[in-house]
Amino acid sequence: AIAERQGQHMHDLNYLFRQLFFLTIALPVMLWAAMRDKKQVLKIAAWGTVLGIIALFLVAAVGTEVNGARRWLGPGAFRLQPSEFLKPCFAVAVGWLLSCKVDDDRLPLYSLSFAITLLVAALLMSQPDFGQTVSFLGTWLVLVFVAGMPMRFVKWLAAGGVAVVITAYFTYSVARERIDIFLFGQGDAFQVERAHATLSASGWIGTGPFAGTAKFRLPEAQTDYIFSVIGEEFGLVTCAAIVMLFLAIIVRVLTRLREERDQFVILAGTGLIAQFGG
Repeated sequence: AIAERQGQHMHDLNYLFRQLFFLTIALPVMLWAAMRDKKQVLKIAAWGTVLGIIALFLVAAVGTEVNGARRWLGPGAFRLQPSEFLKPCFAVAVGWLLSCKVDDDRLPLYSLSFAITLLVAALLMSQPDFGQTVSFLGTWLVLVFVAGMPMRFVKWLAAGGVAVVITAYFTYSVARERIDIFLFGQGDAFQVERAHATLSASGWIGTGPFAGTAKFRLPEAQTDYIFSVIGEEFGLVTCAAIVMLFLAIIVRVLTRLREERDQFVILAGTGLIAQFGG
């Protein structure tokens, strides 16, 4: 029904088939990436970061606009969001950059990584994409903290972060709307309220697969609010199981990183799992 509402009349299960199509691509890529050594991973991440930033410039110039936001390149089903590809590359590349302080502590790598992060954040805010901006800034903060940035600088960064949020609140309408809804319950909370109603519509065990009806009143049910759809059709027990699965992966990665001695591996893994957990 959602596919039909969006004018995609090919099949009732259009989004399911699309997901299966991407899965057939993702699994081989995952296996291929898992077999790369550290040098190959770093090379891929470095080039991916450079190309990703270039793609963000292209988005600003010739990107596809959807619902008032310009975040994509390409038309229709071939539309891609460069920031999603940039995220893992950014975490690994910045992790490597900060790991170089082990060899020469005099290098201004905190400043250089911060400049790269600010460039990405500025490009994302121009789209506008407040959520992705927070994700990149959060990843960088985790990385510099784990890399050993002196606590006095961390305190200054924290103060600067608060100042940026306050400035964004008073100068950037999207940020103000998000913060007002999240903290004060004020403003246009239609999407949040619909998501909550869908998530809790069918109690602990749900209506069963394909049996939900509240999802049809939910904007972007197939992407942004898929968790609410899971809650309606499979129940809150399944939602809790998914959260626990995410938590188990996070704990497993952090436990493995405690045994690691290579600073690059520690920071790259920390950046990736920070994004995943966030």
